[in-house]
Amino acid sequence: MATRRHDTPRRFAAYLPPEPRESGFMPTEDGSRIYWEAYGPPTGMPMVLTDGLACNGTFYVNQVPYFAQTRPVIRWAYRGHGLSDPPASTTTMSVSVCIDDLFRLLDHLGIDQAVHLGYSMGVQLLLEAAARHPKRFSALCLLCGTWGHLIDSFHGNSIARTVFPALYSLVLNDHNIFPKVWRTMTPTRPVYFLTSLSEFDGRLIEREQLMPYLDHLASMDMELALTLADSAGLQDTRHLLPGLRVPTRVLGAYRDRFTPYYLSEEIFHALPDGELCIVPGGTHSVTLEQPDLVNLRIEDFLVRRTPQGTPKARRKSGR
Repeated sequence: MATRRHDTPRRFAAYLPPEPRESGFMPTEDGSRIYWEAYGPPTGMPMVLTDGLACNGTFYVNQVPYFAQTRPVIRWAYRGHGLSDPPASTTTMSVSVCIDDLFRLLDHLGIDQAVHLGYSMGVQLLLEAAARHPKRFSALCLLCGTWGHLIDSFHGNSIARTVFPALYSLVLNDHNIFPKVWRTMTPTRPVYFLTSLSEFDGRLIEREQLMPYLDHLASMDMELALTLADSAGLQDTRHLLPGLRVPTRVLGAYRDRFTPYYLSEEIFHALPDGELCIVPGGTHSVTLEQPDLVNLRIEDFLVRRTPQGTPKARRKSGR
């Protein structure tokens, strides 16, 4: 297993990112490599973090150091995200490929079972993954996501589904203009200001916290991102939920426009063993806005519902 320790530059697309205990690359069948990082102690029930579309760590930056105090925490990046290599062919990128990579990574790291956290698109990915191999899931924590059809639920309406084909065509047919505009405009103050009006709470998130994410977003291969978005838009896990017997904490945010909170409620009502928490003032960036609340809700659930769930080290410190 190729690993490295403390000798690489910052990998999280996040402000003040944590320092991993070790990191490495996992080879895949087409020659591309999946990047991963490990934090916390080497033993205990691991926590595996699965990110959202076009994300690379920003929205998990507060969960990693908190939970790494008491358990191994593993973060990884989809193909073409962060330091992971792009797939051999962009057209093959799909949710199913990401799920296969997740299980391949668990095998690569020798993890038989873990607590799995999913954020945004990672929610629907983990729902299908848990239905495929439930024994590899000690528990699920699903943050600000949906059961599927990601594009159809964006902002609680179907406008994105109407616009998506035109956007996809623009990216495919004019590689010289659109990507340049995207890379130039995305990591800028005006974009931060405009998104703060509706997509996150600018009173709780400083510009420095979100700009690394916008920088990463601007560097993404747009064709790859849209291909994966199209796959997430077609995926539907609703029929799998009633048979999913994994203890699950569902956390939504009342002001979430990307994946409206009622989708979290729908997941909760369909699951046979779920618990629901809706954050009244939270947006899709609730892990940055209210990290203490998010972490404590997850920790409370894990203490009650999973093996090795009691955070002994943290209780001794009085936290």
